Amino acid sequence: MIELIKALVEVMTQVIPRIKTVRTDKKKRELGAMLFLLYVRLNEAMLAGEGIIRSLEVYIERMRRHLDYGDDAYALTGGHWIAQKVRHQITNFERLRELLYDQRVFLQIIDSDSYNHLVPLLDRKFGALSELLDIMRSGSLPLAPTKNDLDAVIDVGDDQLTLHEVMIELEPRWLAEALPTNAEWGAEIFSRINLYLQTREPRKQLAEIRTLLAAIREALESYFSITDVLLEVGDSRIAGNL
Repeated sequence: MIELIKALVEVMTQVIPRIKTVRTDKKKRELGAMLFLLYVRLNEAMLAGEGIIRSLEVYIERMRRHLDYGDDAYALTGGHWIAQKVRHQITNFERLRELLYDQRVFLQIIDSDSYNHLVPLLDRKFGALSELLDIMRSGSLPLAPTKNDLDAVIDVGDDQLTLHEVMIELEPRWLAEALPTNAEWGAEIFSRINLYLQTREPRKQLAEIRTLLAAIREALESYFSITDVLLEVGDSRIAGNL
């Protein structure tokens, strides 16, 4: 999940330099408002992801003690601690996908390469984000995708048939790796989470996401005035996005 947030943030960093190509004030205001909303949505997803990772770290600390001394049975309910955070992240991802989908034509005009990277991630039928949302709605926390998974998905571009084939191959593993939040988290779940934290280094990825988002904010501040970023009264883009 953290890898997907990072991939979306990286795409946004590719769009930023294209700001210079916008000539008219109207288009500049539209781009400023869209990028501001996108920055807010990505920041929310990052913060929610960070909260989930912190809960996993706390679970590991408490479960390790329980396995050693048997005095912290509450650790076994770790999935229940995270369930609400997963539901919150579902809302973040849904809003993020809708915003990007609504602005797809504009993004395609501004930076077609970035748009092509987004298509297989956000496709409503077979996209990577759709698969993650399905897993999360089922009551599980996805540990997928890996960076290699996302590279394979992004390489597909706008070829929906190939995307479907790639996702059919990835889906069983993503489902198998997901952690059920409504079940007891015993020794087996402990081992899986511990391995995830050690090998995938989500904390390091979150730090990289923060750095990228800080650079995006700095770019927005340098390229746009408050007038550019503030939405017009009655602007339809605000519906469902704030």
